[in-house]
Amino acid sequence: MRIWVTGIGVVSPLARGAAATMDRLIAGDRAFAPLSCFDIPEARTRIAAEVADLRAEEVAPPGEAEGWSRTDAMAVIAAREALLHAGVEPGSSAIDLAVGGTTAGMFETEELLAWLSRDPAAITPLKRMLSHPLSSTADHLRASLGAFRRVRSICSACSSGANAILLGAAWIRAGLSDRVLAGGADGLCRLTYTGFGALNALDAAPCRPFDRRRAGLNLGEGAGFVVLESEAAARARGAQPIAELRGWAVGAEANHITNPERQGTTAARVMQDALRRAGLTPSDIDYVNAHGTATPLNDAMETAALRRCLGPEVERVPVSSCKGQIGHTLGAAGAIEAAIAVMSVARGILPPTVGLEEVDPECRLAHVLSAREAKVHAAMSNSFGFGGTDSVLIFTDPHRFPAPPGIEPSPPGIEPSRSVVVTAAATVGPLGVLGAKDAGAYLEPGPPPSERGIDFKPADHLDLARARRLDRAGRLATVAIQAALSDAAVIPESRTAPTAPATPATPATVQVGAIVGASFGSVDASTAYMRRIYDKGVKYASPADFPNLVPSSPVGHASIYLGLRGPVFATTDLGATAESAMSSAIELIAAGEADIMVAGSVEEASPMIERCLGPVCSEIVDRGVRSEGASVLLFESASHAEERGGRPLARVAWWKAWRGEGARALEDAPAPRPGNARVFIGREEIRNDVALQGSAWAEVPRRAVAPRVGDHEGAGGFAAATAVAAILTGDLSCALILGGAPDRGYAILLVAPGQV
Repeated sequence: MRIWVTGIGVVSPLARGAAATMDRLIAGDRAFAPLSCFDIPEARTRIAAEVADLRAEEVAPPGEAEGWSRTDAMAVIAAREALLHAGVEPGSSAIDLAVGGTTAGMFETEELLAWLSRDPAAITPLKRMLSHPLSSTADHLRASLGAFRRVRSICSACSSGANAILLGAAWIRAGLSDRVLAGGADGLCRLTYTGFGALNALDAAPCRPFDRRRAGLNLGEGAGFVVLESEAAARARGAQPIAELRGWAVGAEANHITNPERQGTTAARVMQDALRRAGLTPSDIDYVNAHGTATPLNDAMETAALRRCLGPEVERVPVSSCKGQIGHTLGAAGAIEAAIAVMSVARGILPPTVGLEEVDPECRLAHVLSAREAKVHAAMSNSFGFGGTDSVLIFTDPHRFPAPPGIEPSPPGIEPSRSVVVTAAATVGPLGVLGAKDAGAYLEPGPPPSERGIDFKPADHLDLARARRLDRAGRLATVAIQAALSDAAVIPESRTAPTAPATPATPATVQVGAIVGASFGSVDASTAYMRRIYDKGVKYASPADFPNLVPSSPVGHASIYLGLRGPVFATTDLGATAESAMSSAIELIAAGEADIMVAGSVEEASPMIERCLGPVCSEIVDRGVRSEGASVLLFESASHAEERGGRPLARVAWWKAWRGEGARALEDAPAPRPGNARVFIGREEIRNDVALQGSAWAEVPRRAVAPRVGDHEGAGGFAAATAVAAILTGDLSCALILGGAPDRGYAILLVAPGQV
């Protein structure tokens, strides 16, 4: 099947609008200037690429701007342009939404967080904090632009925007969507500016990608979105393609939380996988839009990867980076650069690498030093993020190549072509580290968890020398994933994996992916970090702490520690984050993007979340002891589990994500088996009642785990683990995992293996 790009939208430091941004890129303009939206005294670097004259009031409903951010404003403006370009209006036609990012409303809330930390008694629900969760940008896009159906917020650091586009493509390929608005947005803030400064990653002068004298990156901000449609859906409404999204791939380096793999081995593999998906060869590629950050390590790694992937063709294929003009826009970068690659194909023109004057011999490529016209039949766009999540997108002239190979989507209402099973579950919580067979203990009577958090001793489960960079969330997530993999007898593929054939004594290694979310990220750590900056100055910005403040850091650390090399990123969706992560893993397997994925969430005990963010964002007030913990399920394609001799504990019979009030959300769910079914929930909430109302599941008994797990946002992941336990022990033949948060919900139906 073909996936067409029918609309693009960009807000960049150079211009508002995709075409205007491209015009200024081609002209060689640069957007760097002294910082104006905030001041960082004593900072060595004082320049950035800002979006001028931007205010949340431009897009927020009247009287609501207090809870909106610069990131939201850029996202709405860029997304609106993409929809208008495509001629699509949410609500009048079914369309889904995938948004990548890292900062959300951090700029608007970081000073407030620092102030609150000085006086814990002042921590109360504050409307200004509504823009803080990473999912707030997607929520505000929906509020401004219309009724998107499935909505997902993801983070993989600097590849977030590219991975949102990849997820949208996976939805279309799996037959879950006909049309997706996908992209990313990130605004500048003090936290990221001082953090990259602490890493010595910023250049005090305009940056120089691939130059011998390059000394680091410059930060920017912006947003980019594309409208993706199946060819059939676009043709049905008479839409014309701008380009075809023909190939894509994602993989994790499992190397280092900030430094890339020097040899570019994983990046080259991901490029090759994208080419294979596209049905193309290196000789078909006419342009590469490079990640090209101007940091010494990244540019050398990307050059090595391109040489590995393209072979002799590397001497011919033009390469450029736009970061010397608009800076590194972090979570938005992959989406903005995807739009640039699309425009290169559509316009037949190559943008330059501005700032490159003296090519580093280690970075010798066919660099584009000044804009020029060229036939661009196929363009590759590269994105690499903290933790080593590498993503590649390939866009082509929609009329140049025959239809690509791939799995055709299933007809509406029919199960996707790749059946998904659960082969393990694990929890780290008040009852310790439990596998699937023991997770049912959370349904038994017992005392509530301690208000001090869980009794978790990392030394009992991890090599502390190797885990020294992991914060508490990273350690909790890593132990949960490790337990699930151990129970399923899965050995992740590592950089030192043996090449000899597997035997019963030496089982085969597999490429495992992971999606682990946290509803609000590392709030307390971010608060402590910003308080040091405000109280003591920028020299107290910790290079060790900063990487752990990125929302995807727990899963990134887990991938490095455990050698996870498949798709690795985080999701966030308030109190339904665990369900969001699990749904995303199921979707990637159903689409053929992965064979085995571990998914769930991690939450820390946090006064700031319990008393401020939870009440104002999740509408959860005084619901008991919050506690903390991590929980994951291991999902596999049924064929993969069978091939490796894995034992399915349950089968995914149906799943759904929705937005809106949730009424009638479950009307298309398969009916339960009378007397042998249960609904499993994390917290008792009125929105669960709304979703169940009128469905065949309305009278099925419900089990909530919050009384034993703790009333935190990740309780839904524990509910999923207990559902697997109930099926594994034979107590039930089917279990519905139901999770919700304001204006959203998820449902996953698990049945006993072999049950129809």
